[in-house]
This record gives sequence, C-alpha cells and structure tokens, in this order.
Amino acid sequence: MKKELKVKSIAVWIPSDKVHASLLEMGFSVFDIATTVSDGRFWNKILFMRGEERVSVSEEIGDVYPKDPVITICGSPTTINEIIGVLD
Repeated sequence: MKKELKVKSIAVWIPSDKVHASLLEMGFSVFDIATTVSDGRFWNKILFMRGEERVSVSEEIGDVYPKDPVITICGSPTTINEIIGVLD
C-alpha cells in the first residue's frame, strides 16, 4: 500500500550545505544533480530520495547577493514536518 504524499515548497535562511547534511542524516540519498535556467536565472538543483519520497534543493547561482535555498518536498505529512522541524 502506498502512503499518501503531499507537496510543500519552502525557502530557508540556512546555507544549502547544512540542508544537504540534514537530509543525509535523515536517510535521504542524492539521486541527481543538475543546473537549470528559469526566468533568466541559473539554479543548482539536487534531488534527494528516500523510498517514494523526494526532496529537491534549489539554489540560485550568482554573486550579486546571498541566496536562500528553496526546498520542495514530496513526502508524507510526517516527513514534511520532520524536515521543517530540522531546518527551523
């Protein structure tokens, strides 16, 4: 039986390397890394997986001002709350 998955997207005020470390500690593994272009901006995207759950961490590339990673979670409500709690 598949569990119900929800989608949540948040911006966090901590460096992306700390986000990555937290996800790895929670049992997620890196599935893929890509650079994308959206609205004239370049983004580094890392996709993490744990079973059926997915977490995408996107960080804008550039030196103009500090960037805050955007995290998109496709997971159970429990996982979403766990990730938000760890990153809060």
